[in-house]
Amino acid sequence: MSAYQKEWRQTLLYGALYVLMAHTGLFAWLLGTDNDLRLFGFPLHYAVALVLGSLGVLIVSIFWNRSADRLEDEIEAENRLATQPAGSIAK
Repeated sequence: MSAYQKEWRQTLLYGALYVLMAHTGLFAWLLGTDNDLRLFGFPLHYAVALVLGSLGVLIVSIFWNRSADRLEDEIEAENRLATQPAGSIAK
């Protein structure tokens, strides 16, 4: 699989993870909530949405950045091989 195909797959995967992390409040709304459970005076589903919405997106961003850096190195290596004249030695 070429590096560009990997880039497309990673973009779709991490984009979906962003959507999941950023919209946890909707999951609480769809599944129903119990307002008797409270954390810091707020219903528990608010706290979960705030934590996953901010920290979850931050963690996904860190992993995406690391994998994108590795993928960029792979793309550069593929480009060097493609533009290298036939019979020359890579440095």
